[in-house]
Amino acid sequence: MESNRISTLKACVVLLLSAGLLFGCKPISEEKPLSPKEESKEVTAAPEPAPVAPPAAASAPVEPATDIEEITSIESLGSDSAPAPAPAPEIDDGDDVVTVTPAIMRKVQQALVNAGFNPGPVDGVSGAKTVSAIESFQKQNGIPAGKITKKTLRALGVDF
Repeated sequence: MESNRISTLKACVVLLLSAGLLFGCKPISEEKPLSPKEESKEVTAAPEPAPVAPPAAASAPVEPATDIEEITSIESLGSDSAPAPAPAPEIDDGDDVVTVTPAIMRKVQQALVNAGFNPGPVDGVSGAKTVSAIESFQKQNGIPAGKITKKTLRALGVDF
């Protein structure tokens, strides 16, 4: 009994989708203009019989809407609607503390060397010289000194 309902439902969905495609879509192929030779041949040829419409479904016939506009491009779909909402404001997460891995620490140490500070060897290990160089960099750039924050890494140009 359940499978009969499902198959009936599937048949209705297919029928409605087919009707929507039949009445709502532009023809796949458009007639091309004929050359003068082909026009004269067409005039003398016998007219073809009109195509036969598919049989109507058992439900009420679907009538096409008469006030449908032709859509010429995707851009024209939204042109009559309200303007797109403004992007959400960027959240300031610069004070978030970053968990530093040895790979990030190496990048920080190299960036400090490039900025003219002496963090000691670029080995990925945070020693006293590295901490001192980071604090000096933060003070020089107006960043609260102490912890490595996203703002500090962005100022150094380090990807995290």
